[in-house]
Amino acid sequence: MKLTQRSYKLGDEININKLYKLVAGIERNGPEFDWEWLDTWNGQGSMWLVFDEDREDGDRLIMQYSLIPTPFIFWGKSYLAGKTENCMCHPDYRGKGLYFPHERKYFEEAKKRFQIFFTTAGNATKGAPGAVRRKLGYNALDSWIDFFFLTDIQYAREEMFSRLDNKPSLSAGVIKFFSYMMSWFVYAYFQTRTFKSANVKTALFDINNAPIGKIVEMWNRNKKFYGITVDRNRSYLSWRINQNPYFVYRYLTLYKDERLVGYIIFYLTKNNNLRIEDILAEEKDSSIFVQLLAQMVLLAKREKVGAIVFSTLKGNRILTEVFRKSGFLYKEALSIKNIFSKNKEENPFHVYISGSVPDFQKAYEPANWYITGLVKEGR
Repeated sequence: MKLTQRSYKLGDEININKLYKLVAGIERNGPEFDWEWLDTWNGQGSMWLVFDEDREDGDRLIMQYSLIPTPFIFWGKSYLAGKTENCMCHPDYRGKGLYFPHERKYFEEAKKRFQIFFTTAGNATKGAPGAVRRKLGYNALDSWIDFFFLTDIQYAREEMFSRLDNKPSLSAGVIKFFSYMMSWFVYAYFQTRTFKSANVKTALFDINNAPIGKIVEMWNRNKKFYGITVDRNRSYLSWRINQNPYFVYRYLTLYKDERLVGYIIFYLTKNNNLRIEDILAEEKDSSIFVQLLAQMVLLAKREKVGAIVFSTLKGNRILTEVFRKSGFLYKEALSIKNIFSKNKEENPFHVYISGSVPDFQKAYEPANWYITGLVKEGR
């Protein structure tokens, strides 16, 4: 085994995609790879690779440590974060003590570029990513929660509950009956929630005519209210949303006296859901959040989709409050696994904050974070 290490160079994407398909079972084409790694809003992403030169040509890549640049705001001040993504080790080399020294070495080098590091999936693959990051000094900050609003009973049965985790002590028949009854109960709950078209001015845009300039203006005057969150600058939004090769996004905007005071960015999923990727309101005004979500429900019903879904962190108080106030339910609370299991998964959202960030200790308090889907990979 003859190992060599180097940063990414042109042409390595072929080897990276081959390893990614082996490890994750997913293939990406050239434009998808270029968008995510080579042509980001902040130049090329950071990638460090390990090759075993004793393997056959074209099959020598065995490890990858990589970071996607992500802009963050900490109480109004800008910092650059590195999001760990596609960090991989060939199955033949796992358990040999090779990967962690590789990541540790280049994690130190990455500190020259990034002041913050984070991962959104620390409990994937039996918690291995989280374990690696904690050894480097990351903190397991918080866990994800999923909110949903059903508009179709068929979706309730087939998508929300038919795939709930089974328990060995419960028969398949009991699971099926429980899921069936729960789906009707939950759908009946949503049927009682009524939304009328309020006297508010809204507009719907696609990526070709989205008012990015107005959104950035709104963000710049409001970012001081949002603690720690993704910096919604023009470059990042244009890259992450409008240039995204995986999803076709739309913008729902809300106005008061011709002034933009709130928006939702969303897309239609393969399961016929409307997934909210980002939501923002002037001065974190809960009434604006509620108005936006009411308009989303009306839109979902008009377009006959199965549900509206949204993910955030449990510590995100403002969002958990307004989604519940708007009639959304917390999906995990209805899971058979959570009902019957006493074991709780670790917090998958891990963060490392450089000492160069003022009051960085406060950054380890979940309540100070405002997190939406903008922080995720975007695929």
